[in-house]
Amino acid sequence: MNRPTRIACAAGPLAALLTAFACATTPAGPPPFDPVGSYEYTAVVEGQPLSGTMTIEEAEEGYEGTILSVAFPPIPITSVTVEGQAGTIEAAGPGGPLIVEFTVTDDVIQGMWSMGLEGGDFTATKTG
Repeated sequence: MNRPTRIACAAGPLAALLTAFACATTPAGPPPFDPVGSYEYTAVVEGQPLSGTMTIEEAEEGYEGTILSVAFPPIPITSVTVEGQAGTIEAAGPGGPLIVEFTVTDDVIQGMWSMGLEGGDFTATKTG
């Protein structure tokens, strides 16, 4: 009778160890991207690169900022949402709402912009 008891006792630590491994969490990923800062960007517009600067600041309810280029007047950023290393920038573009959907790697935003039926690639590098 002692033998089954010993086996059960020996299985106890093994079961605890297996449970610990099963309950272990994977390492946390990087913290959510902080969009606040200054950027130099290039957007592909009608097949041609268009460069400029963009600034994103904290606001009372989220973020705001400005997109600048020599090709158009300042475009106010009305909203920035971030989920992990991806997000969306919304701005009041000259032809209606301007949307940039992006992912981030090492402070470089890469994605697509769209305004009405137009759109293209968008890349921005955080400079400050």
